[in-house]
Amino acid sequence: MATVQLACASIDERGKISGGKAGNQTGKELRIRNYYVHSKGWRVLRCIHPEMRPLIAAAMKSAVNNRNIGYDQNQRNTLYKQVQNAGFDPAKATTPCETDCSALVRVAVMYALRKCGNGASIADFYTANEASILLKTGLFTEMEGSRYTRRSDYLCAGDILVTRTKGHTEVVLNNGSRADTTAGTEHKYALGERLLKNGSEGADVKELQSLLIQLGYDCGRWGADGDFGDATEMAVEQFQRHWGLEADGEYGAKTHAMLMNAVAGDDPASAQVVEIVGGNCYIRSEPNTSGAKLGIAHAGDKLTYRGEISEDGWYAVDQYGLTAWVSGKYARIA
Repeated sequence: MATVQLACASIDERGKISGGKAGNQTGKELRIRNYYVHSKGWRVLRCIHPEMRPLIAAAMKSAVNNRNIGYDQNQRNTLYKQVQNAGFDPAKATTPCETDCSALVRVAVMYALRKCGNGASIADFYTANEASILLKTGLFTEMEGSRYTRRSDYLCAGDILVTRTKGHTEVVLNNGSRADTTAGTEHKYALGERLLKNGSEGADVKELQSLLIQLGYDCGRWGADGDFGDATEMAVEQFQRHWGLEADGEYGAKTHAMLMNAVAGDDPASAQVVEIVGGNCYIRSEPNTSGAKLGIAHAGDKLTYRGEISEDGWYAVDQYGLTAWVSGKYARIA
């Protein structure tokens, strides 16, 4: 079974970030090494176009093999400038030049674009904003969950690894043993679209974790990593207990409705009204769309809250002295 390998621009010939001679003086300024988990943790970006991924990997390998390309942060774009009129092919760097880890990734992505006939440009970036810029291009998606961020077997050639905070970036050169080249193009759920529980992974899990952390809950060492593990389950349980919900550790419609109110700064325990915020909606006799229509609530209306939220996230409100219901899709506690 082949070991997953990574390629990167590493350090100059003196072990420093700048000031050395142009070109790869030691053969190690750009290098290939076995997969590892960075101390700052990885974010994993995958190109949504499968045909581009091996090209990104090939460009990185070509750069490592070209001794004309060395490492220097102060001269980081001299490689880019030398090859921009040669299809960004690192093999075409014929005179000594320099790059750094993020500038080299940019060249590799540009090479893949040109090989696929795409004339788009990628703005310059550093590791601090690399993920943000690449995701904004619409060419990449972030692979969430520990199977991608802390293991190598699900990685694909061309995946870009970048530290969660400013630090370092590398590119995967070969597929892991369980790599699924179709992954990265599937539907991504918005938070609240599905039940989340221990073992769930995805962008919606990451958003949930980010909101819980924002509210002061601890989601574990890796924070918002898109992996619903024991720490996230405990954070959800703590949130549920705090807001008077059944503490089952699962994030369903009822917990979602309460979390949205908590993020908005509302306290359901002291709330008096439910405000209609998502457009006009029916007031129903039961907390579901099968309930009889008792009336219409309009955007901006404020209905008396009866202190109850259904399992599916419907709010109990007063309707002429009786309990009625409005969907949490259109309302919030105010």
